[in-house]
Amino acid sequence: EQVVFPAFMQHQLTKLSASGQEVGGDSLFDKRIGFSGTPSDLLPAALGRCGYEQGSDGKMLAVLTDPAVVSTSVLPPGWTVETLLAAVASAR
Repeated sequence: EQVVFPAFMQHQLTKLSASGQEVGGDSLFDKRIGFSGTPSDLLPAALGRCGYEQGSDGKMLAVLTDPAVVSTSVLPPGWTVETLLAAVASAR
């Protein structure tokens, strides 16, 4: 077993955390005007149902599959996390 980012995975004595339900629900705030994140029906119940914009999923997929926007690379045999990160950092 190999830990990729050991410096970031150290145990902390104190941890502050909250779920989307807690942050977006009415237990912390009386009023909310929005909720950041991927639209889904997993919104906090206090915000009601998600209002989907027609065609937005198709637009996102079109951008993410457009060769003018994104490209792919085949990793060489024997790649490592370090070589992958170096390739990403030096990409143009």
